[in-house]
Amino acid sequence: MEEVVLRFGAFRELLTDGAPEMTGEVIDKLVELLQARQVNPVPYRPQLVGLVERFHRSWKDCVSTFMTEERQDDWNLYVKFAVYAYNSARHSTVALSPNELMMGRKLRHPNELLRRTEVRETGDLQNYHEQLLVAMERSHECAELARQQEQDRQARYYNRKVRQRREFRPGDLVWVHNPSRGWTATKFVHQWMGPLRVVEPAGYENHVLERMDKTGKKETVIAHESFMVSYHYPTSLLEQVAKDVDDQLADEDQRERPQSGATAATPVRATAPTAGRVTNLSGAKRNRATVASTSLQNDERGLLVERRRRRRRNRAGQYALGYELVPRGDVAHWTTGDAHLWRTKDGRTTDRWVSVNEYERLFSDGRVVEYPSDEEVV
Repeated sequence: MEEVVLRFGAFRELLTDGAPEMTGEVIDKLVELLQARQVNPVPYRPQLVGLVERFHRSWKDCVSTFMTEERQDDWNLYVKFAVYAYNSARHSTVALSPNELMMGRKLRHPNELLRRTEVRETGDLQNYHEQLLVAMERSHECAELARQQEQDRQARYYNRKVRQRREFRPGDLVWVHNPSRGWTATKFVHQWMGPLRVVEPAGYENHVLERMDKTGKKETVIAHESFMVSYHYPTSLLEQVAKDVDDQLADEDQRERPQSGATAATPVRATAPTAGRVTNLSGAKRNRATVASTSLQNDERGLLVERRRRRRRNRAGQYALGYELVPRGDVAHWTTGDAHLWRTKDGRTTDRWVSVNEYERLFSDGRVVEYPSDEEVV
């Protein structure tokens, strides 16, 4: 009442972060007395009023430099001095000090009394007031421009590693992060609560949730989106996870078991991994049949030899399988129309890394074979 209402006037709205000391009976009576409205998003979330929390860190750092007693119970003596220093300092976000924005002038520091003794006349009061209003309006415009530029810079820095946030709709099932606290909590306690069903949004990125993991009377809680994750993967994510599992199994299963009755003189296609299903879950080694002849007919078909495989992370952070293929024979005799892909600028034959889709296409055309000397060595 003394520090806010009697100095700046009665407020219309009081925004709090849900802290217990700001939701008591005294605050309720004050809001009712001033005919204001209290905005109290639940649950307790200090990040809701980030400007206030940032100021708390600043004045705590300032006060801690003056405290000398080990008991640290005299911090309240230095709070007003810390506020004075904060209001006098220039802020990088708005490029001005809080006192310049509120009063239109800089604070006169006590040390200036030792260097300056003259007294300036303000002139006509009416002219001074008009000039003060113009100066304050110009200061507010400059501060707003500086604030937008600083926020854009901070947003670019912050969004570099931020993933796209998922939107929760009524009816979705979610997990809620709820770590156990207290001396009885251990590392093995389950830190997620759920499943819970989203009932409706509660404002300020909060949602009303209904517990589904308990019987009896339905229990409702309110949680922020930052503590919620989807209980079920979306279909698109499931398909991508299945594809990653297939690629990983195909990479681990590089060789087959030697096939009986294979003819050395007949080209036999290499076994290609299928992206849509998992093959050979028993873990048995597979070995492809070999090709011994190098006739002109085989050269015209554009046969290729798989040398090795690799897994590399793509831009999305997922593993992608690749195959290194080497032309078998002279590419000049190819009639497949893609001989230029296997040549360098000076006309020499070279190998290429291909993706899973391109490998499957070559495999389906019967162009992937193996040399008879390319045996598995243990």
